[in-house]
Amino acid sequence: MAVVLIVDDDPDIRELWALVLGDAGFVVRAAPSGVEGIEIAESEHIDVVVTDILMPNKDGIETLLEIKSINPNVKVLVVSGGGSALRKSFLDVADKLGADATLPKPVDIDRLCAVVEQLAAAATGAPSTPKGT
Repeated sequence: MAVVLIVDDDPDIRELWALVLGDAGFVVRAAPSGVEGIEIAESEHIDVVVTDILMPNKDGIETLLEIKSINPNVKVLVVSGGGSALRKSFLDVADKLGADATLPKPVDIDRLCAVVEQLAAAATGAPSTPKGT
């Protein structure tokens, strides 16, 4: 069973995504900041990280880079909800710096699950199975 780490400073988003991904069969860990997310990644096995970009203390780009340096095999999905032009530039930077996937906020829950399933399959070497099969 793949382990997913959600890193987002918005508690409502963390809770919703944890619930949805848990219901989809993932083991879910959550952190309110990049600092705490990195601490979890250093101490636990993580297959997929879902991180916001705009966070206090340590943003999602820093989080992406540090987590990839800890475990180059972890798959990272970066999300951003900044204004449309700003969001696109943040997501472009994340792509160039090693994000395995990016999504703009607001994130469609079905799309989130599908992308996490694909990344988890790539991380674990298991075939991706759609929910309900």
